[in-house]
Amino acid sequence: MTSMSDLDKISANREGFNLRARAHMQSSYYDVERFKQGHNMLRRLEREELGDVSGKSLLELQCHIGVNSLSLARMGAKVTGTDIADDAIDIARGLATELDLDANFVQANLYDLPKVLDGQFDMVFTGYGTLSFLPDIAGWAKIAAQYVKPGGTLTIVEIHPILTLFGDVDGELRVARSLFQSRDVHHEMSATYADRIEDEVEVETHSIFGWRWTIEEVLNSLIDAGLTIERVREVPYDARQRLPLMVPDGDHNWRIQGDPIPLSFACVARK
Repeated sequence: MTSMSDLDKISANREGFNLRARAHMQSSYYDVERFKQGHNMLRRLEREELGDVSGKSLLELQCHIGVNSLSLARMGAKVTGTDIADDAIDIARGLATELDLDANFVQANLYDLPKVLDGQFDMVFTGYGTLSFLPDIAGWAKIAAQYVKPGGTLTIVEIHPILTLFGDVDGELRVARSLFQSRDVHHEMSATYADRIEDEVEVETHSIFGWRWTIEEVLNSLIDAGLTIERVREVPYDARQRLPLMVPDGDHNWRIQGDPIPLSFACVARK
């Protein structure tokens, strides 16, 4: 079989995330009805790293169905969200209209975003579960950096790559793979990530392709794109249950008892 190009994989992911977007309207992770009632969908780490967004122009990359972008609009930011999935952007626009929130949404493959979106922003933001769908991390950093105003910031809050290396074997963490080998990921999926493991939302079977990046590669890509790293954080909690042994911490996050490894990381870089 002829190997797929990165463009083919991105196109397959777009179709997969269209399926997921529709399913996520009924998921407990996104809890859209609660969001409509005023709940802020940003997790603690995201709120801490972004800080005060009031009055700031803000671009969220890979915004999916837009609930984080719209939460930021409620916090006073002038928000633009962008995503590759057509249905996700349609949902985001619909929520903005229904809730009378001032936010703009743009559908585009991230690597084509400069063709359809001009301007610069005080803040650029990308949240959990985005970097792993990018085949070219250096190219992503250059595009993200070009949207940051001089003096502005790029904020990343992400799954820690070390977590992707472990499996849960009889309630214990076991190293299952290497971060430096088998960097490309391909899964046939019939459920989404958007609920607890035992309650995953079923969707039509679809392919999802990913790429594993080290923190070193992410940070160096930002430096090479002309940004200055201001701070990096590693924390022992994550936004969702990725392994059966993870337990809720009472603050809308999930941990492994004893906090043995970092589960999320954050980075703020300034132009």
